[in-house]
Parts: sequence; C-alpha cells; structure tokens
Amino acid sequence: MPRENHFANGRTLSVLLERTLLALSAVTTSILFAWLLYYSSYGLNLEDEGFYLNFIANPFPYAINSPPSLFGFVYHWPYLWVGGDIAVLRVTNVTLTMALGWILSFLAIRRLWTVGWLQAAVLSAGIASMASIVFRVRLTLTPSYYAMAFQSLLIIMIGLLLADRPGRMRQALGWTLVGVGGWFCFMAKPTTAAAISLVVTLYVVVLRRKSLLPMLGAALVALALLIMTAYLIDGGITRLVARMVNSAEMEILLGAGHEVFRSFRIDWLATSRSQVAIAVFLAIALLLSILIGSTDKLLPSLALAAVLIVTIAIALLGTDPISIQPSTLFLVPAFTCLGAMLYREGLVLRTQAATSIALALTFLVLPHVFALGSNLNYWFLGAYDALFWMLAVVAFLSPFAQQGRSLATLLPLSVLAQLLTASVINDSIVNPFRQVKDLRSYTAVMPMPGGGKLVLSESLHHYLATARAQARAAGLEVGTPVVDLTGDSPSLLYVLEARALGLPWLMGWFPGSSAVAVETLGLENCADLAKAWVLIEPEGRYHPDQASVMASFGARQADYATAATLDPFVVDGDYRIDRQFLFKPVRSAASAEQSCRETRRQGPESQKWSQ
Repeated sequence: MPRENHFANGRTLSVLLERTLLALSAVTTSILFAWLLYYSSYGLNLEDEGFYLNFIANPFPYAINSPPSLFGFVYHWPYLWVGGDIAVLRVTNVTLTMALGWILSFLAIRRLWTVGWLQAAVLSAGIASMASIVFRVRLTLTPSYYAMAFQSLLIIMIGLLLADRPGRMRQALGWTLVGVGGWFCFMAKPTTAAAISLVVTLYVVVLRRKSLLPMLGAALVALALLIMTAYLIDGGITRLVARMVNSAEMEILLGAGHEVFRSFRIDWLATSRSQVAIAVFLAIALLLSILIGSTDKLLPSLALAAVLIVTIAIALLGTDPISIQPSTLFLVPAFTCLGAMLYREGLVLRTQAATSIALALTFLVLPHVFALGSNLNYWFLGAYDALFWMLAVVAFLSPFAQQGRSLATLLPLSVLAQLLTASVINDSIVNPFRQVKDLRSYTAVMPMPGGGKLVLSESLHHYLATARAQARAAGLEVGTPVVDLTGDSPSLLYVLEARALGLPWLMGWFPGSSAVAVETLGLENCADLAKAWVLIEPEGRYHPDQASVMASFGARQADYATAATLDPFVVDGDYRIDRQFLFKPVRSAASAEQSCRETRRQGPESQKWSQ
C-alpha cells in the first residue's frame, strides 16, 4: 500500500508540475503577444516604412513596382477598413501573422505527436511566438512584402497539413488554402512564389504519389485569383505581365543586386564564437531537459519555470542576459537535431516516418525560399522566418512520441522558442532600425494621417511636426504631387499626405538610382509634374542626382521657391538626416507642363518604359 501511495503521489506531482508549466507558458505567450501589440503604436522608420505606407495608401497610380511586388494592392483594402490608422494596421498585421503561426504549429503537433487538444494549443502557441521575429529590424510591424511572403508560406503549409488529414472537406479546404497561399505569395514576392511551387510539387510527389489532381486544383485556384487580380489592377493579364517584366528590368537598371543569376547563390552563415557557444549551450540544455524530463520531472520543471520567468523579465524589464543574434536562430535548431542523432545510436534517424522527414526538410528550406531573390544575405534574411527552423525540429524529433515523451519534448521546445523570441524582439525595441534607440524612451505623440497617433522620439516628432507646419503654411494641400529626391525620406511624404511621384520611394542608395528616377518620373503625366513640389537633401549621403532628374521633366531649381527648410538631425549613430528643402513651383502650371512636354519630345529614348 505505501508503494502504491508513493506512486500515486509521484503521479500527482508530475501532473501538477505539467499543468503549472503549461499555465506559465500560456501566460508567457500572452505577455509576448501583448508586448508586440503595445509597441504597435511606437516608432516610425523614415525609409522602408514610408515606402510600405505610400504604396499601401495609394497603389494604383504606379505603373512600375520596385521591387517587383504587388503587396500594396492587397493591403490597400485593409488599410481603408482601419481608416488609415497605422497603429491599428500594425495590430492587424501582427495578429494575422501570429494566428497563422499558431494554426500551423498546432497542426504540426497534432499531426506528429500524441498530446491532448488543450496541451497542443498551449505548446503550439509558445512555439508560434517565433512568428513575431519576422518583424525584427527593417521589416517593422507595418505590412510589407516580407511579412506578406511569410504569411503566404504559413498559409501554404497550413493547407498542406490539412490536405494530409482524412476527410474530403479538410482536403478540399487544404488544397484551396495552398492555392490561395500561392497567389498571396506571388503578390508578395514572385521569386518566392516560384520556389515554393517547386517545394510543394516535391512534397506531393514524395507523400502523395497516387494523385496529383489536388495539386492541379490548387494551381487552378491560384491562377483564377491571379487573373482576377490582373483585371482589377491592370485590366488584363497581358498588362500585368508587362508590369512585372518592366519592374524586373527596372531592378536591373537600379543595380540593387536583384538580377536572376544573383538569386541562385550560396551565402555564408556569418556568426561569432560567442553566438556558437550560446547555441551549443542552449541545444545541450534543451536535450538534457528532454531526456531527463522523461524520468525525473522536478529538476527539468524547475529549470523550465526559471527560463519562462527570465523570458517574462526580458519582455517587461528589457534586461536581456543572452542577446540572441540571427545566426543563432539557425544554430540552436541545427545543434539540437545533431545532438538528438547521437541518442541511442541514431534512434531518431532510424525511426523516422516519411511524413516527418518530408515536413522537416520542407520546414528547413522555407527560410531560404523566403529569402530567394533578395540582395541581402540569405541566412540573415531567412532568420526572420526562424519559426520554420523550430518546426523542423518539431518534425525531426517526432519519433520521441513513440516512446511516450511528447510533452517532455514539446514543452522544452516551446519554452526555448519563447526565450529566443523575447531576446530578438527586445533587441528590436532597444535598437530599432533607422530610429533613435530604445522605443521605451519615446514620449512624443504625433497625429498621423487617418486620425491615428504614433509615439515617437522627440527629434523625429520635431522633424515631422515642423515639416507639416511649414508645408501647410506654404500651401501644400492633401494629395499634392511631390517629387522626393532625398533618397531617404518617403515617410515624410506620407505624413504630409502628399502623393509620391515616380515610385512610392525613389531610393538613392544604388548606382542606378538617378536613372530609375528619370524613367519612372517619365511615366507620370506632365500635368502632375507641372504642379509637383520637390523635396531635396543636397548634402545627403544617398540621393539621386537632383539636377539631372529635374531636368528630365523640364525643370530647374530656379523654377521653385523654398517653402520649408528642415534642420538636420541624427537618427542613430550611423544614420542622419541632413538639411532638407521643400520647394514650391513658382512657374505657371501651363508653362511648366509645356516645358515638360518639349523635354520629352527631345528625348524619346527616355519614354521607352511607357510604350
């Protein structure tokens, strides 16, 4: 009898520890999610985010999209639904991304592991917290083509997992989602869409040899959506194809490194000894927690509880003892899988099922599929989809489910995912890209277009408020066309509620920036250019050649009067805004339009993009 009581007491303690850890994990996930939502109203990136907002707010005037992405057309309607409120738009984007990550993680766990529904929901939520890493650094919380590409990959994988489950309704829904995700991916990044179509084909061939008809149905769904989109945007598929071809050629002219032959490359994983050491330590700790946790519950449970408390402290206090870098987000899963292969002479490898192998390999390559076509390091950019690497571990370790270790394995994985997420997001808050450091120190509330408000740094608030006050006093009205030749201030045009001509952002960073500015402005009506204001930054480090670009539509600086002068300010240690000038046209609109037309007649070669 005493022995039976001891066993019962041990079992009761084990259940109590599991429930306590699950509850603490759920609380941690909620805090991480609330953390992101809270900072959705903080900060504004002057560069990339201005490009996203200008394109989303009014995508239809642009005949060329650089980079070749149509994300602005997709997000335009949600932008209108939230009334143009940036904070609400960010909250919507974060919620959608996290929800998709949660659904995918839940389906993966339920497909490969033996845990209850409630346990799977809590564990998958913890793992899915890594979906928020896609918002790190320049990607911001505002919808972008990067966030959209990640969301599309999540939708496709959700569809594939649903299609593998029994029941015709589930399979039909799954393949429909694959088709919708494929269309969504094309609208975000055509290069990623091409790559994921190949990955899906290989996945189907390996696991579903008996029939390719469902995949064909998914392709038809994607094609139908694409045709509908083509008619809504350009009035036909031919014009949409011409748009994408011209946009790709414009990228080549820009010299940004987006050429096709540069897309297929092997980048080195840049890391440091400290990050390798952190990755090894975390992988060993994870494996020990998994293996010991199947026999002795108390010690691993206390360790996991401590990690969750540290995670909450990072989120609430901003103190980060580990400082995870992008390379570590791959190294931790990689070392975990390598370590698991050594257990019992490769038991994990020898007992793998075809489904787990296919899913592990698919998840493993998805971050590089996401990065394909970028001019950034593929490992660096792929790290923003680190959720897929963690899900690869979930699939690879699934043989442990056969040994009754489902919860003992998944709980440490979930806790680790939360710790990594907290560290990465905390770094983004302390060191926001192209912004004054530490969002927590921001106090200046800035009214934004659409009636919303953002909390900004004092220097950025002063810059934007001064620009808006001077521009309005000089007569700049909402919707006025502006040629932005600063190369780095598209967000200013958004705050001024002006229409950026040529492109949502005339970048100044690349060797072909001036040529792209000339070509894209050559697609604008002379009537709009005649009444357009001009924003310049003469001493800026990166901007198109202002004189030659203005000359391309028959204008000189003498044709404008200074409407606003914006003082320089330092954004962060490596980035500053130099003195800027907003020019107002002083010529009559008729004279300016006539000069623009005469200049274009004298240079027919510059109009080749409009043919």
